[in-house]
Amino acid sequence: MSKTGVLIWRYLFESGDRRRLAKQVQDLSDLERILDLPYLDDGEKGHLFDVYQMPLLPEDAPVMINIHGGGLFASYKEVNVTFNYEWARLGYRVVSISYRRIPETTLIHQIRDVMAALRYLKEHATDLHLDPERCVITGDSAGALLALFALGIGKSPVLQERFGIPGAGIPFRAAGLISIMLDTQRKDLMRAISDMVTEPDDAGQPWEEYLLDPAKLLEEAELPPLFLVTSEQDLIGKDTRKLDRLLTETDRPHTMLDFPRGEERKLVHVFSVCYPMYPESREVFQRMDRFFREVL
Repeated sequence: MSKTGVLIWRYLFESGDRRRLAKQVQDLSDLERILDLPYLDDGEKGHLFDVYQMPLLPEDAPVMINIHGGGLFASYKEVNVTFNYEWARLGYRVVSISYRRIPETTLIHQIRDVMAALRYLKEHATDLHLDPERCVITGDSAGALLALFALGIGKSPVLQERFGIPGAGIPFRAAGLISIMLDTQRKDLMRAISDMVTEPDDAGQPWEEYLLDPAKLLEEAELPPLFLVTSEQDLIGKDTRKLDRLLTETDRPHTMLDFPRGEERKLVHVFSVCYPMYPESREVFQRMDRFFREVL
């Protein structure tokens, strides 16, 4: 698919999200929201973040950093607004970050964006009332992939050297990866962006192999406990099951929540992010929250 084709696809993708969010009207009067803060002050929409929290939240409240999905080519942080509200109401100080998108950029630059955001949050933790020692990270679909890169690079000097990206110094206690897009060289509907994940400058670089096969991160990455979520009706559910298998084979601590076909509603890709009012979504929040609280 051409770049123009991806931009048309983005428009259709985001139009569906706008219609969905327009129907999910919520009373936000009980939340404090700090919107559109820059982590890189260059006027780029993809370099902004939001903070959501309940009033009078303790200084040592747990921190959740969320990375939105969108196939690496669509959406900004606002697409996860209802998901982040739910976590704020559970007592987390939620930081929601954006990043630049394909085809205007490529995966290595998206990873750099996320790591730049994490370094900014660590450097300004006091001003933002963030406790770096009580942080978890969540992501869905492409956001889960970027979270996995951030976790791997963050604690591995080897990966920091290979990517040429410094760590952020945030010792994430756990992560929630929802319907991860683990493979970037795809054979399904998402194959349209496969050729746009890398650029000519990536050829022969020590990070190239990880961009083309992110599962290689597990060979070097030191990961915190992971909570994985997918469903039978998740169009890329095989990616989460692949990660579950790899984590099991390497004896990494994790929990896998794989929902069967929904009887009353379709449990689609990232359903718990898109439809937080579903009973199954409530189960995801409750179980993931319990998983996080055990290590925080």
